[in-house]
Amino acid sequence: MFINRDFFVKTVLEKVGVANSTWYDQDKNRAKNNVKIRGRKIPGYSLDETGVIYLDAKIVNILKSYRTNLLFDNAGGYYKLAKYIRREYGIIINPKKVYRLCTENKLLLPLKKKKKRRGRKICRNRVINEPNKLWEFDIKYGFIHGENRFFYVLGFIDVFTRKVVGLHIGLSCKSEDLCFVLSDALTREGISDEDSLVIRSDNGTQMTSKKFYEKLSKLDIIIEHEFIPLATPNKNAHIESFFSILETELFQVRYFSNFKESYDKTVEFVEFYNERRIHGSLNYHPPLEACSRFADGVREIEEVRV
Repeated sequence: MFINRDFFVKTVLEKVGVANSTWYDQDKNRAKNNVKIRGRKIPGYSLDETGVIYLDAKIVNILKSYRTNLLFDNAGGYYKLAKYIRREYGIIINPKKVYRLCTENKLLLPLKKKKKRRGRKICRNRVINEPNKLWEFDIKYGFIHGENRFFYVLGFIDVFTRKVVGLHIGLSCKSEDLCFVLSDALTREGISDEDSLVIRSDNGTQMTSKKFYEKLSKLDIIIEHEFIPLATPNKNAHIESFFSILETELFQVRYFSNFKESYDKTVEFVEFYNERRIHGSLNYHPPLEACSRFADGVREIEEVRV
């Protein structure tokens, strides 16, 4: 009582024979028990657009009516429910309040769990010094002017010889097409376990599909599939370079009247690319000639760093 009247605490404690530590320890406990809750008191109601009062109990019943509706049984989070209440009942309500009421009455939807994809192996720096050690692959689209639609080109390229080893051209490009092209390329190039082939791609839907993953796991030979990091096309530079050549030297200078024409001309160009188009990186030889020269012991380049 004397302390509350602004007497010195030390003097009062000495008069009554109470230790300073005892007083201050009790003072801390009193302070904890007298903590004031910040923020305004929950009003317990909301207003509609005309000023009519809707008690929280009424709003809870509205929320329950939504949840018992099959259309909202597993849809409509608290934010959207606030919007629905405003649209359909005219009640002005904050989404935070809807969240609180849903939490108190167990009306919140469970959080959607993201599907975990299988672990992807990120590509590492490699030194390639012979063919069929690393293939890069990707998908590009072209345009059919006469039919006003796109077509797709899927390509596999050997980074050492620059040879296009696999090709798909179609009005669509699905994981099934990718599986077929890879199987066909492995057979035609005679790839075995001794080659220790690695294939590299970006993170496109076909490349990360479950079907393609299963295809790789069922092959008779072991193929390692690695992915480039996001937004790093330079890690897939050789197939990107081929597609740039395809765009510049074919797509930009040709008019395709129909899909058959675009298919035939693309196949023709890839054959020209492999058989006749010279590369500075191959000492100005085309890819197939570079392959033959390598088999004869002639190296156009010593190594490729990717």
